[in-house]
This record gives sequence, structure tokens and C-alpha cells, in this order.
Amino acid sequence: MYRQQPGIHGRPLAEAAGLTLNDMLAVIDPAPPGIFCMDCGTELLRTSRSWQPRQALCPDCVTLARQASSRQFRVECLRASIVSGAAVQAPARDWRAASELVPAYPPLSQDVMRGSEADHQEGAWRGWENARVVRNRLIGAAATDDDVVGVAVGQAELLVSSALRIAVCDTARTRDIVDPITHEPALVLLTRLSRDVRDTAQAARERADAAYPEDYEPSEDDLNELWSGTGVAGCTS
Repeated sequence: MYRQQPGIHGRPLAEAAGLTLNDMLAVIDPAPPGIFCMDCGTELLRTSRSWQPRQALCPDCVTLARQASSRQFRVECLRASIVSGAAVQAPARDWRAASELVPAYPPLSQDVMRGSEADHQEGAWRGWENARVVRNRLIGAAATDDDVVGVAVGQAELLVSSALRIAVCDTARTRDIVDPITHEPALVLLTRLSRDVRDTAQAARERADAAYPEDYEPSEDDLNELWSGTGVAGCTS
């Protein structure tokens, strides 16, 4: 009655049984509510008057589901580490044109605060600062125009997308920035870089899927490498 009839107060029931309320609660067994685990068919048990199953799973199946979810998360992180480690190869001239173009303009959305949620979603400041990082790296490496330089997929993707949003207007100022670096139109150059980014990312995803298939069970060495900081951002233990 206590488990199945929440409208009945517990103290009168305990007194009728010659018990204190705490003593009665200590000896009441869980009650079957007529709800069955949708995975294994085991009947669930009501352990309190307020008990409501968030999902129709028994404790054993909940544990298995959590283990499967954790394994899948780790596999996705291992895949992401391969993709993030891939580098888009292109002449330094192309990277220099793109990375000079973006910082020459103010961030594309002036109303977005640096580091805000909107910034992370729109990439306004991130794209601007990312271009500065790539440009400074090229300067530091003293790469000549024809040297082939690798830029990490994530950085390359953000750089090209930011530059494309600027170059699509094809203003005289855009041409003034790009022409001293290359006489190739900015949109042509950036479209080629965008294709290189797409192809590199796709090839990296295929390698990642082959290395870590759906049924892959991460080893201790895999996890140690992932959590040591050599993995990817956003994947934490």
C-alpha cells in the first residue's frame, strides 16, 4: 500500500503495523510497478513513492548502456585526433594571401564579443585571430612563396571560410591586399584551398574510420595517449 498508493500517508500505516515510520521504511521491499526493461524484459522495481523511470531500463542494462556510450565517445575522440592531426598541404603563397586578407578587415561581426557563445558559433573573432596565428607562423618559418606548407585541418578550414566571406565582395581593397602576393584572383585561390581542405579532411576521416571502426575497443595505451594532451580539444577523461 505504501509503494502503490502515494495518497496514503506513511505514518498511519506504520502505526497500524506497530512500527515507527523509520522502522517501516527500513523493512519495505521495492514494489513491482508493472514496467519492464525494454532491453532484457526484467520487471523494474519501485524503490520509493516518487520513483519514476527516466527510461525503461533495469540497472544492469543502464550500466551496459553507459559503458557503450563511454566507449563510443572514446572511439569518436580517437577518430577526431586523426582528423585534427591532418595537415592541408599548399604553397606558402596561398596561405599568405588568405592570412593577410582576413586580419586586414575588422572581425566580420562587430556586435560579437570576443570569446562569447556567439563568437564560438559564428567564428567572428576566432577566424580573425586564427588568421593572425597562421600569418605569424609563416613569417616565423621564413617560407618562400613556392614552399609547400602544411596547416592543420581545423585552422585551414577556419582560415579559408573567413577569407571567403571577405573575398566574395571582391573589393578593390581585397585586390590591393592579394595582388602583391599573387596575381591570381582571391576567389580562385580560396576556392582551390577550400577544395584542398575538404579533400584532406575527407581522407583523414576515412583513415580514422578504418583505424577505429564502430566495434573498436580502446586500449589503455589509446586512452593514455588521448588523455595526455596529445588527443583533441573537447575530449576529456
